[in-house]
Amino acid sequence: MSSKRSSSRSNGNEDFSLKLRELLTTNKKKKRNATKLLDETCSHIKKLNGEVDDLSNRISELMASPDIDSSIKANIHGQLLQQ
Repeated sequence: MSSKRSSSRSNGNEDFSLKLRELLTTNKKKKRNATKLLDETCSHIKKLNGEVDDLSNRISELMASPDIDSSIKANIHGQLLQQ
C-alpha cells in the first residue's frame, strides 16, 4: 500500500516538477517573478503536506478508537488499500 502511494506521489511530483520548470523557462518576465512563483509553490506544497499529516493522524485515531464499528474500520482499510 505504502509503496503504491509513494510511487504514485513520486510520479505526480515529477510531473509537477516538469510543468513548473516549463513554466519557469517560458516566463519572459523578471527573474523575481519566477522566484515568487517558486516560493508560492513551495509554500503550497508544505501546506498540502501538513494537511496529509493531519488526515493521516485522524485516520490513525479513528482506526484505534474502540467507538468505531469493525465494519467501518474494514471499509476505511479497504478504501486505503485502493489508493
